[in-house]
Amino acid sequence: MAADNEKTAVDDDDKHGLLGHLVRLGLMIWACGVITANYMGAFKQSIDVTFSASLLSSMAASYGLSVGRNAPKKKDEPKVQNNTSPSK
Repeated sequence: MAADNEKTAVDDDDKHGLLGHLVRLGLMIWACGVITANYMGAFKQSIDVTFSASLLSSMAASYGLSVGRNAPKKKDEPKVQNNTSPSK
């Protein structure tokens, strides 16, 4: 009897996990569609895609994807100083 209850609890968790993945995937597809349609000029007036871009970024981060530059910034080259003493 206890094994049946544990099995249904695991099945419910799997269903909720699948639903969560489907919702996130649907939102990512919608955000990509809005951003792409805006850049292709499908809308009569250009819209602000900030919300769609931030939604896409947060959904991608929930899957472990990082949207951005991971490369280190350029380091300033050290200046070469002349350490020789002036000749007399």
